[in-house]
Amino acid sequence: MAATPSSFSFALFAFLFLLSLTYPSCVSSFPMSLRSQASILVSLKQGFEVNNNTSILSLKTWNMSNYMSLCTTWEGVKCDHRNVSVIALDISNLNLSGSLSPAITGLKTLVNVSVAGNALSGEFPNDIHKLPLLKYLNISNNMFSGTLSSWQFNELKELEVLDAYDNMFNGSLPLGVTNLHSLKYLSFGGNYFNGSIPSSYGTLFQLNYLSLAGNDLRGFIPIELGNLTNLTQLFLGYYNQFHGGIPKEFGRLTNLVHLDLANCGLQGPVPAELGNLDKLDTLFLQTNQLSGTIPPQLGNLSSLKSLDLSNNELTGEIPFEFQGLKELTLLNLFINRLHGEIPSFIAEMPNLQVLKLWQNNFTGSIPSRLGQNGKLTELDLSTNKLTGLVPRSLCFGKKLKILILLNNFLFGSLPNDLGECYTLQRVRLGQNYLTGSIPNGFLYLPQLSLLELQNNYLSGFLPRSTDAPSSKLGQLNLSNNRLSGTLPASIEKFPDLEILLLHGNRFSGEIPPDIGKLKSVLKMDLSVNNFSGTIPPEIGKLSLLTYLDLSQNQLSGPIPIQVSQIHILNYLNVSWNHLNQSLPKELGSLKGLTSADFSHNNFSGSIPELGQFSVFNSTSFEGNPELCGYDMNPCNNSSSSVSQSHVKANSKSGVPGKYKLLFALALLGCSLVFATLAIIKSRKSRRGANSWKLTAFQKLEYGSEDIIGCIKESNVIGRGGAGVVYGGTMPNGEQVAVKKLLGINKEYAYTLKVDEKSDVYSFGVVLLELLTGRRPVGGDFGEEGLDIVQWTKLQTNWNKEKVVKILDERLNQHNKIPMDEAMQVFFVAMLCVQEQSVERPTMREVVDMLAQAKQPNTFQITTI
Repeated sequence: MAATPSSFSFALFAFLFLLSLTYPSCVSSFPMSLRSQASILVSLKQGFEVNNNTSILSLKTWNMSNYMSLCTTWEGVKCDHRNVSVIALDISNLNLSGSLSPAITGLKTLVNVSVAGNALSGEFPNDIHKLPLLKYLNISNNMFSGTLSSWQFNELKELEVLDAYDNMFNGSLPLGVTNLHSLKYLSFGGNYFNGSIPSSYGTLFQLNYLSLAGNDLRGFIPIELGNLTNLTQLFLGYYNQFHGGIPKEFGRLTNLVHLDLANCGLQGPVPAELGNLDKLDTLFLQTNQLSGTIPPQLGNLSSLKSLDLSNNELTGEIPFEFQGLKELTLLNLFINRLHGEIPSFIAEMPNLQVLKLWQNNFTGSIPSRLGQNGKLTELDLSTNKLTGLVPRSLCFGKKLKILILLNNFLFGSLPNDLGECYTLQRVRLGQNYLTGSIPNGFLYLPQLSLLELQNNYLSGFLPRSTDAPSSKLGQLNLSNNRLSGTLPASIEKFPDLEILLLHGNRFSGEIPPDIGKLKSVLKMDLSVNNFSGTIPPEIGKLSLLTYLDLSQNQLSGPIPIQVSQIHILNYLNVSWNHLNQSLPKELGSLKGLTSADFSHNNFSGSIPELGQFSVFNSTSFEGNPELCGYDMNPCNNSSSSVSQSHVKANSKSGVPGKYKLLFALALLGCSLVFATLAIIKSRKSRRGANSWKLTAFQKLEYGSEDIIGCIKESNVIGRGGAGVVYGGTMPNGEQVAVKKLLGINKEYAYTLKVDEKSDVYSFGVVLLELLTGRRPVGGDFGEEGLDIVQWTKLQTNWNKEKVVKILDERLNQHNKIPMDEAMQVFFVAMLCVQEQSVERPTMREVVDMLAQAKQPNTFQITTI
């Protein structure tokens, strides 16, 4: 039976009604065909650049030849329950680059879109509002740029999640987002947004998550943000620089679980109102300029697990009310002005894992029960005024990794249990008054990489170990104690050891040949001990050694020729021993050996006249009566001794007495003539000392007068062991650096012998230029004649945590470089610009240290 017009109309109406349930915004249109949707996705693919095989394989299914299986086999594509329309697109973490085509807005039925974790760049399609059903948009961790002010946010009425974290967006924060009344998650963090936070953001009442951290925001934090009472997580810190302090209105955000306002220039007190946030488990306020006392109301935060108030200007004591923080796992209060005793209830916190209170003015003793909860992993109480004993329960749970108590007034012996704390990785207990012996097994803990016990009163022998496996120990500093006995052969258990400092103890016996197995060692100081016997030739196997000090011992015999096999050695001190025989001429071939001291031994013969021996100071050889060839003891015979030998020879040959007298007078006359000529020549040399000529090794467009004009105190850009470096500008506009060599380096310029450290200082200056964005001189340093090195030292006082004070704003903003990497580069730069060349690292060491800057947690803030 044929359908009547009325029945057809009813069927069409029913179809359109059902369609409207599925596609509420396009009631009057039919769904796109699978072919059309596939075509749009293929056009998106054409805008991508795949960077590895994974990307190629993942998008291989995006092909028009199989468009019919769009909803079933295409990677990252999800369709509705009828497999008719694409509703979700997830191509995150595929290592894609290129751009995102505006064609994506043709997929009108999209609800969820994620392109996160790629390297997509360019502007994000600003007509994204053409996706009216969009609820979830994640474009984080890409390189999208431009502003967001042109987005028509009011059309995205369904949007609940907008994640644009870690891109390159700039300009002001978009006001349009305040029209997104369904928005629950908003992240603009890690971009280049500037200006202030709009107060209208306080109307986003549905927000659970808000992150504006890691931008270039200024101004005051709007008090209106205190109206966002549904917030559970709020991030505003890191490289933003706000005026004023923390709004007390934040005390109304009673649903907050995580509050992070770290490193954003906040001043003033910590508001007591934050004590109302009883759901809070994380409170990060570190690296600001907060002052005043810690409000006792923070003790009301019974759910708090992590509290970091470090690197501020807080005063007073740790509030007694903190004893209520039973859930606390991390407590960081370091770099403040806190005083008083460390409360005993700190040790009673059942879940405490990390406690860092260093660089304050705490007094009294460390709580004796600290660590008895069995969960302590990191403890740093250094640079305080603590007294008493090291608690025996610190490693009770066998989980302790970091133990730093240096620079206090602790006394007594080390707990024997530390020798069985197998999780320890870093131990720094120097600059105290510790006594007793080193616990058995302590040196040989399997995970230990750093052990510092210097400047104490430890005694006894070094523990020996025959059955322990090879240790990971990289630095061992036992200097300035009262340790005695021999150096055990088990020192070979430290194949990764780079720094060995045993200076200023009472070690005796021979240096064991096993020391030659320390193949990674860079610096070795065994000075001021009672080592005897000969220097083991096996020391020549230490091919990475740059610094060797064996001075002030009882060593005898020759310097083994094998020392000359240490090709990168730049410091050698064997003074004040009983070494004898001649100096090995092979040492002169060590081009990097810029400092050596052979004084006060029993060396004999003449000093070799080749290689590096020609650059050592004469004081390096004094105190060796049988050694000649330096200023204080030349090898040439004097004129008087020559005349005496001739007189004796003549008397034996029977020459008459009157001829002897005439011969002697003739010799005396010749001596006077030579002496007169030498004086005249010396005076001429002095007169010519201030005159010089320009010796060009390449064609130059300037002359000596231009160079002389640079040599003035206001142009100094550096000083080093080789001389003073001046900066200047030539008439043609070319900028130059002029090094005025010390006399001993000029019984260097023309022989073109450049030692391994001659340019390390200059490299340090370059690093400082990169960090600060300033020129070496004339960079507005605030004081006449100040150069970049002097200014940096004044600004930071050599403290790498203060690198933020000198960092170029272009690096300091928008999370462009991690701060821990910047601190490490600063640390390397300051080592390079040490005034004494012997204190500078070699370029090999510089490269190693810079390589470590990219490794996570290599240089933590607690290692200062």
